[in-house]
Amino acid sequence: MKTDVRIYGVLFIFLMLPGCKKAVNNTDLCIQKGDFNATLIETGELQAVKAKPVPVPYVGWKYGWLFRITELAEHGSHIEEGDTVAQLDPSNVRKFLLEQENLLDVEKANMNKLIVEHDVRAKELDASLSEVLAEFNLKKLDLEKFEFETQRKRDVKELEFQQAKINLARIKRTIELEEKICRNGLKIQKIKVLQLESDVMDALAAIEKLTILSPLDGIFQISLNRMTGTDDQLYRVGDNTYQRAHLALVPDLRQIKVKSTINEIDIGKVKLGQKVIIKLEAFPDKPFKGSISEIGKLSYKKEEDSKLKIFNLEIVLDQSDPVLKPGMTVSCEIYYAELKEVFYVDNSCLKKVDRTYYLYVKENNSWVEHPVEIGPRNNKYTVVYGDFKQGAELKVPTREAIAQNQ
Repeated sequence: MKTDVRIYGVLFIFLMLPGCKKAVNNTDLCIQKGDFNATLIETGELQAVKAKPVPVPYVGWKYGWLFRITELAEHGSHIEEGDTVAQLDPSNVRKFLLEQENLLDVEKANMNKLIVEHDVRAKELDASLSEVLAEFNLKKLDLEKFEFETQRKRDVKELEFQQAKINLARIKRTIELEEKICRNGLKIQKIKVLQLESDVMDALAAIEKLTILSPLDGIFQISLNRMTGTDDQLYRVGDNTYQRAHLALVPDLRQIKVKSTINEIDIGKVKLGQKVIIKLEAFPDKPFKGSISEIGKLSYKKEEDSKLKIFNLEIVLDQSDPVLKPGMTVSCEIYYAELKEVFYVDNSCLKKVDRTYYLYVKENNSWVEHPVEIGPRNNKYTVVYGDFKQGAELKVPTREAIAQNQ
């Protein structure tokens, strides 16, 4: 029992010791001196450094521009490269394919028929040529036999020979023209067949394209369906979409960045490569390191009716982690300056009245309000300038005191 009393007594004395002690809630309620890291706190949203879009494939106008979504991977689900993430209704393509296959069969039959007809016609012309050629040779011999006959008889035979010669030339010309007609007819028919075969192959390829695969490993993020006329409706099964529409996005989670902004007043404080500590709102006790990778060139209004202007800011994280998901809100503590041997106080100790800051400093066992000039700050401390003593005890202003001066 005596031992317990001694322990409680020691604890009481320790808690009552004056000076700069660690106060409740891990706050140092005194004027401190030392090296100081000045930081800015900005909010942002996680994004993947690299991401690949998942577009609706272009398969050609002949199947129609709109396609109905029959299958769709779950929004936010983890997918791997080559996984099926969406299926579009192929019924229009299959209908077109069936029509083209039927036409192809017809045109192939027509081509075979044409080949047969041309073969028959060629044989007929060959037979006619043989007959005409035989007649020509016969008339030629007759003309030679009548060489010593009377002039009247020779003239008759000459006319008969010339007629046979004309008939031979005519049949040869007919065969030549028929061959050209045959070649051109077959060429036209082959083009029709080749075009239909190409249409069939394109339709088969289109059906395969309507099964959409993931371009890489990552998280499946479904895009907004602009055809609904709303600003928050994601694509879903049963919706229509058009060719080359942006169906989804697959971010590569191996490298993550933060998309943030910075006030134009602070733009001069940030530089490429500066150290940043990132904390997720969902996991505030798990900080991540990063650095500034890009600073916007142009400013713009934060809100339409606001005079405040901001710049875009991108921060690349040093490492990835399964808890880092695109779209998550984070806070970014940007380390922009390191000050040597300066006074600084806990942020909760400062009281602001108009544009002046005050500290409650303990002097001779009483609290005295002192105006103070402040410098850079971070998420916990603020640099103060003035004639201070290191370790001087401070008091957190009460809500009532702050309210009286507002």
